[in-house]
Amino acid sequence: MNTWNIALFEFKRYFKWKQEIISIVLMLAGIGFSIVWPFVKSTLDKDYQVAVIGATHAPKVEGFQFSEISPTTRKEVVENLGENWHALLEVNQGQLHLTFKEKASWQAKLKSSLQQWQQERQIAQLPLTPEQRRQIAELPEIQTNLLIPEKDGKSDKERELLSGALLFLLMIGVMSGFGFLFAGITSEKQNRVTEQLLTLITPAQWIQGKILGISLFCLKTMISYGVIFFLFLQGAAMVSGKASVHFPLGLFETSMTVLFIALGLLLVNSSMAAFAATIDDPNHSSRSILMFLPMVPIGLALGAVDNAEGMLMQVLSLFPLTSFAAMPLRMAHTIVPLWQVSLSLVLLLACLWWFKSAATRVFAMGIRMYGKEPSWKHLLETFLFPVKST
Repeated sequence: MNTWNIALFEFKRYFKWKQEIISIVLMLAGIGFSIVWPFVKSTLDKDYQVAVIGATHAPKVEGFQFSEISPTTRKEVVENLGENWHALLEVNQGQLHLTFKEKASWQAKLKSSLQQWQQERQIAQLPLTPEQRRQIAELPEIQTNLLIPEKDGKSDKERELLSGALLFLLMIGVMSGFGFLFAGITSEKQNRVTEQLLTLITPAQWIQGKILGISLFCLKTMISYGVIFFLFLQGAAMVSGKASVHFPLGLFETSMTVLFIALGLLLVNSSMAAFAATIDDPNHSSRSILMFLPMVPIGLALGAVDNAEGMLMQVLSLFPLTSFAAMPLRMAHTIVPLWQVSLSLVLLLACLWWFKSAATRVFAMGIRMYGKEPSWKHLLETFLFPVKST
């Protein structure tokens, strides 16, 4: 039995056609529910009744019903607040006064909408020409000239969609690997399966096969969900009559994105598999929090992606522990020099090769421990120094 046999076993262990179909159906059902929910909410939620005094034309705000009343009925309305009426709006010499029975969450929406409505009324009362009113209402147009035109001509909206999708899919891939590795390794260790397996295979074959198989499964999940998300956007654009969504990356950028993500999954899963082997009891171990560390690179890339050309994003896309998340996001937003892509890839491969050896040492040390966990000093020495692991 070699590493590839173990990888194939681990992949088939979690890949079930029935489960895949159920997952896709549930995801599509969730998307459909999110689309239908606003209509359900608007149907079930009743409009809040707002009495208006002093305004000839009541505002129009979704979720609120405005009714003009006579000032003589003010006392009656105030007494019925919370029953027949929810709010009283009084307009007096350009000032707005709201009266409620008690504080509620929907009042914030009402206040902001009324502020905008009153501002529009005040502008309409100014002695302005139609052209001046148009200039106030519309944002000024900015003409942009590029000395070096964009090669692909893709819109910023498509790049933003791709960036958001990549972040979402990365979180799915990392958390899937966390769940499978943590549950699989700790349960195998607690059930004493390791003693039987180590008579047939070496710890290196076991961990490397497990990492490879689960990483391939996570990559498959990310790609399948990404394709479904893209097809959903195309279908939504077709139904709404809008222009179809174009994929903003070329063949090279797409290949590099998949490669960086695949190597990143191998890197992340190597660290998680190693630390999972050192946990004796997952229900009480304080080391379980370390399994969430791989989410840090995604968070850093998310915090810097708004300036994809900036120095911070360039450093993150070259640093091997964050490049698997930062480089795909950079390529989704801007054109990355080929030398940076090549350098980042070489550094990531070198880091992965070192991580593979370090993770194997930690795994071999931790998987044989029962009833105790290695000290932090022993764990760090085993991870960093090959000589001290024996």
